[in-house]
Amino acid sequence: MQLAGINTRNLANGLYIINNYSKYLASQYFSPEKMKELQLRKLKLILQTAVNTVPFYKTLNLKIDFNNFSEIELQKFPVVTKSIIKEHYNSFISEKYAHKKLQYKSTSGSSGQPFKVPKSYYSDGIEQCMMFRAWSMNPAYKYSFHKPCIVLRSFSPKVGEPPFKVDKILNYWYLSPFDINQQNLATYIQFIKKSKAQLLRGYPSSIYILTLLLKENNIRLPQIKTLFTSSENLLPHYKKVIEDYWQTPLIDWYGQNERTVTVQMCEHGNYHNNDEYGIVELDEKNQIIATSLNNNIMPLIRYATNDIAIPATNKTCTCKRGLSIPFAGIDGRADDLLIKDDNTIIATVNIYNAMEKFPDVKQFKIIQQTDKSIQLFLSENTTLSQEYICAIEMELKQRLGNVLITTEIVNEIERNKNTEKIKSIESLIKL
Repeated sequence: MQLAGINTRNLANGLYIINNYSKYLASQYFSPEKMKELQLRKLKLILQTAVNTVPFYKTLNLKIDFNNFSEIELQKFPVVTKSIIKEHYNSFISEKYAHKKLQYKSTSGSSGQPFKVPKSYYSDGIEQCMMFRAWSMNPAYKYSFHKPCIVLRSFSPKVGEPPFKVDKILNYWYLSPFDINQQNLATYIQFIKKSKAQLLRGYPSSIYILTLLLKENNIRLPQIKTLFTSSENLLPHYKKVIEDYWQTPLIDWYGQNERTVTVQMCEHGNYHNNDEYGIVELDEKNQIIATSLNNNIMPLIRYATNDIAIPATNKTCTCKRGLSIPFAGIDGRADDLLIKDDNTIIATVNIYNAMEKFPDVKQFKIIQQTDKSIQLFLSENTTLSQEYICAIEMELKQRLGNVLITTEIVNEIERNKNTEKIKSIESLIKL
């Protein structure tokens, strides 16, 4: 609906943020018990919506005990995959909305099959409140609506356009992640200073590359008080280099376009689930199984995300937030795991640990071919000798077995033109 040229849904979501953001800032410090009560109330409502109005779940006869409700009732629901939902797409939409005009959030379609999820009315407002709260998890900075923000992502200038732009409505100051180089450094610095932004957000790789460039030129930007990364795996080496140089904790965010769960790192380096947003489970393979607490149009219940987590050994944090700690980090997507010469599947964290031993490597990318051979692309901090390259290959073979490794030195690891992301590890083997 449009009202005098204004999208009323966008206006409603903007008002939602204004009216509710302070409540979300406060709720993160609820006691774990109070947060669990809130989560269970929302879970009960979404499960009632599912069994009463969603055809797929109505036919399963799940016998949910809503009179003596607990989180155990969630386990009565089957795990559903993207392929199952696509096969029975209309059956996953609540009958209340079956004939209404819906708005959708599309996934990136990394499997080659884009996937659309209907958005609940206040989905954008809730998502932004979660994001803004995460931006404020560094005690040195508190985000308030319409503060300026440097965005080193989600912008690809066309030929002849400058590598920057400003969204005056959101007060987002965009810099191209494709053009971080010595030639543009002065322009980037001038743009950052002009913005007066204290928040820098981007892909882990884009902030890492900018950090290396600033370090190389001995340039500091003290106006930046907090750093926020998302949409790529945060490699341990990236995190260390970034935090050492900027001297501030980095806040990393995990979420999906399906908007089932959102999880972010606090100032102490622990990942906290936004418990009033969604529920995280890990299956036997440490795949994240996610339940959305907000989508009453297409309730995604025990949705297999295809993302692999690193289990958390510590479930407590000194930050005093009541938000649970679901995992210690993201290992990678299930289709990006690597296969040894003996067909053993190995977690990609093993590769990241190996590459940490080689500080002269600026960035790396590994592509495993269907015959298990490895293409290794390296960009250099300093010129890599043949002996150094051989040492890297031997380190990888210790983890992958006797596979063929072909190494190529490149100036930069290229971003995917469609997603703008850098995938450090990619497998062409379908598990």
